[in-house]
Order: sequence, then C-alpha cells, then structure tokens
Amino acid sequence: MMVDVTVKVPEELVGELYAAVARLLAGDRDSGALQSAETAHASPREWSNTDDDLPLASEVWGKLSSNAAALFSRLIDSPGHRVSGEDLAADLGIPNGKYGIAGVLAWPGRHCAAVRRLPLWSWEYGPVGGSADYWVEEDVAALFRKVR
Repeated sequence: MMVDVTVKVPEELVGELYAAVARLLAGDRDSGALQSAETAHASPREWSNTDDDLPLASEVWGKLSSNAAALFSRLIDSPGHRVSGEDLAADLGIPNGKYGIAGVLAWPGRHCAAVRRLPLWSWEYGPVGGSADYWVEEDVAALFRKVR
C-alpha cells in the first residue's frame, strides 16, 4: 500500500530528499539515507544488456511518463555523458529546474524496484549548492534503446 506523506524541508534539501526517496524505493536501504528495518526483500540487481533483462526493461519503459521518457531518451542517446539537473530541466522544459528532475525520477525508481533492478540512471552531486549530474552507462543505454 502506498501512502501520501507531506513534510516541510528547507528548499536547498528538496533535491536530496527526492534522491533519497528514489534510492529507498529502488531498494537501496544500505546507503545511510532513510534506513528501514524491513529486510525480507531480495536486493535489486544492476541492469544488464541481456535477453533476461529485455522484458523487464520493456516493462519499465512502458510505464514512464512523457517527461521521464524524454529525460531517459536524452541520457541513453549519449551514454556516459553527464548532464546537470538544471540543463536537463531547461532542455526538456521540465518545470522547477533540478527539483523537477528529481521529481521526474521518483516513479522510474519505483518501476525499477518493482522488477528488482537498481535505477537505470547514475547520478553524482555537482558542486556545493548545485544540482546532481545524471547519466546512463553504455550497457544500460544499449538495453533501453532496444525497448524505446
């Protein structure tokens, strides 16, 4: 069962909160963020460009919103190329800049977790006060280009 939760956080932490929630929903409970006592579920695996992951990738791709599909299309067309949240938002017309990008990633994180896979994207914090940089690795990009 899913429940709505409303919390107030400082504006500069909104992106981190979305990223932490995406990690939690993707099954990453060992990162130190949002620890959970629930440990009964199998750990999600990384994506691989194999026939085993092809139907799972197709399932995830089919559930993406139009904004998420546009975001991932941009990333899978340039695998390994890091793009800031601000640049992605501006290029794709996603409102609220880096916070909008973090929000767009929440459901894809859930979709990946539902098929027991880690998020299909990688990310890393940019300069202090900046947004995260996002990218997709070559093997994962090749897999998702097949199902796009």
